[in-house]
Amino acid sequence: MKFVIITIFSTILSIASVSGESLSPKKPLIKHEVQFNNHPFAVYEKRAAQPANEIVLIHGRTISALPNFDLHVGSKNKSFMDALVESGFNVYAIDLRGFGNTPRDQSGWNTPEKAASDVKEFLKWVANRHPQNSKPSLFGYSLGSLVSHLVVQKSPELVSDLILFGHPISYLNKIKQRSKDDDQAPVKHLRKPNSVEWSSDGFILESTTQAVIDAYVVACLKADPVLVDWDQIHQWRQLDPAKVSTSTLLINGIHDPHAPVETLSPFFKQIKSADKAWVIISKCGHNVHLEDGATRLVNGVVNFIRRKQRSPR
Repeated sequence: MKFVIITIFSTILSIASVSGESLSPKKPLIKHEVQFNNHPFAVYEKRAAQPANEIVLIHGRTISALPNFDLHVGSKNKSFMDALVESGFNVYAIDLRGFGNTPRDQSGWNTPEKAASDVKEFLKWVANRHPQNSKPSLFGYSLGSLVSHLVVQKSPELVSDLILFGHPISYLNKIKQRSKDDDQAPVKHLRKPNSVEWSSDGFILESTTQAVIDAYVVACLKADPVLVDWDQIHQWRQLDPAKVSTSTLLINGIHDPHAPVETLSPFFKQIKSADKAWVIISKCGHNVHLEDGATRLVNGVVNFIRRKQRSPR
């Protein structure tokens, strides 16, 4: 497989078009139930034979961890976790409150601050399991990238790198343009049923197959039949790239409707860290990890993390 990388880590890093999909063998999935902030969470782990480090994956607004990060379509392995394990990393993922195998809390609502606090505790738990390694890299997908941004903005000491994948800058800009009163949640929980439309959002059919989309939708509707209710979304307004001093990779498909290149450009320039990169993957949308660009996504993430030797904690 041949690809071209323009490696300028202080500006924009672009990857040329490559076809194909992950051929990684299926790895054993280890399931944990762990208490963070007095709430039970479903945590998933896959181990490398000789791990270089740990990567923590945070899912988006609609779908939990396993449909996104450990999808198998017949004999085809579309598991992002498996591809990262094959690259030599221990990989962890979590179902946030109300998603997948993690129950809602008594309030019934999730909030940005609550999600960020839970991920902070998750990162500490992962780090404590691997005291011989560097701090974990934090990978946030879609709304999970907003959660990850919030975590690192407040607690940069918890991670080695921040990876923002499919960063929904259009959604964030809309939130910042609204008044706080507009963001108040309804008195009652919506408990809106998930749908094919919600689950299949963001795919580029030319970059995947209908079989992959169908398998993903089936997995989504099974794992997350009811959408999670979010409150206090004005808390996203505190996000400021100028307060991110951690090494940061911004990565997205060029046709991602939620992360348009022209809107991400000023965001990238404002990131405080001088150690930063931007990867734009051609011919892909919001779900690069399940499209033909999956290999390029993995290569972009792995190359960024391995760009320098890590020192122990």
